Parts: sequence; C-alpha cells; structure tokens
Amino acid sequence: MSEVEIIDSASFKKAEYRAVLGFAGAGFIGNTAAMFIVRSKGFPQVAHVRSTHVPPMTLIANGRPMPSFRVHVDEPGGILFVITENLIPAEGCWPIALALLKWLKEHDVKEIYALDGLPFSATSPDIKVLGYGNMIDVSKLGMPPIREGALSGLDSCLLVECTEKGVPFAELFFPTNKLTSIDYGCAADAVDTLNRLFKFGVDSSPLRLNEDAQRRAAEQRQKGPGLFRKN
Repeated sequence: MSEVEIIDSASFKKAEYRAVLGFAGAGFIGNTAAMFIVRSKGFPQVAHVRSTHVPPMTLIANGRPMPSFRVHVDEPGGILFVITENLIPAEGCWPIALALLKWLKEHDVKEIYALDGLPFSATSPDIKVLGYGNMIDVSKLGMPPIREGALSGLDSCLLVECTEKGVPFAELFFPTNKLTSIDYGCAADAVDTLNRLFKFGVDSSPLRLNEDAQRRAAEQRQKGPGLFRKN
C-alpha cells in the first residue's frame, strides 16, 4: 500500500463542484452532520481514502462494509462530501491533505467548505455558527466572521494549501462544550447551516431528539440510582 491512495469506486459527471469536508474533531460535529445528510438523501459513495496514516476501521452500514474515510456525491447539487470517522494522527495530516486536495482539483472542485467544532467558546448562545474564509466572504453567507480561533489536523493543512494555491476555502465553526462525545445539537445546527447554504432540505430534528435523550441520560446519572433518595 502506498502512503495515501484515493480510490475511485464509481464514476460521476464532470462539473464544477463544491466540497463539504466533515472530519472527526471536537464534538464529532462535521462527520456526524455530513453523514446525516448523505444518508438522509441517499448520496452514493464514489471514492475512498486508503492510507497507512488512517487508523483501521470499517463500518457496517445496511449490512455491508463501508470505509471510514470516503467521498460521496450529490450530482444534481454539485456537492462532494468528504467524510472520515477517524481522528487522523498528526504525522498523517500533511500527506493526506496534499493527496486529497490534488484529487479534489482533478475532479473540478472550485470551493471547499469545512465543518468543525469550536471548543469552549464564549460566544452568545444565539450564535450557532461562525466562519473564516479565504476568498469566500462568510459574512455574505449569513455568519459572523471569527476573530480568534484555531484549526488543527487536516483542516489546518488544507487551509494553508488552499491559501497558497488560490483555492477558495471556508471553515465553519460550531461552538461546543463537548470534546470526546457527539454534540448532536451542534450537528443539527451544522445540518441547518448546510441546508441554508446548499438547499438540501434535510430535517435535523432526529439529531435534536438524540441531543435531548443524551441530556436526560446525563441528568439521570447526576441524580444517581435513587436508592436512597427521600420521597
């Protein structure tokens, strides 16, 4: 196996595409939101990433194995979804980012939008998303531009490469106080944001129901089993 391979598994029409990147990160917001849209709309897988830098993981979906790092396409909408369920080790980020950007450019991607959590943000609860853009004016997309923050991992490498190569790139940050568990509420906010930008029309309410169930379970754990609770 070479260091990074991007293997096409199905053909799709030539067109100008936009890419949505949903990588595992704080709150697992990007990959949860992107995969929720992909499964809701039935967008087919067209490629996957195979690399010694990607921790081994195979998903079982609808009774079939599925790579953890893959590309799906919305042909009518001109969108490519790049999703990984894995946290990529630091030493693998640059080689994967370079190979991925090369593949995206070969497939006529003209703009890239990445989704990520913004940990421990002190923003107003009314602000669901902030943005940073290189050659994309995020304020025209209806989101406040971020003044301070940080990117890490694949998103960081891709931002640097896109800036140097003149590829429009926007990072969409979703404030979260969760790092190691799924933030379903923020994932729902991400789905709503992508609906607004790209007209997917996907109902985010199942994610919000998961958030409510997660919160109730956490409250129950805090209360304890109740064996010695006074009536």
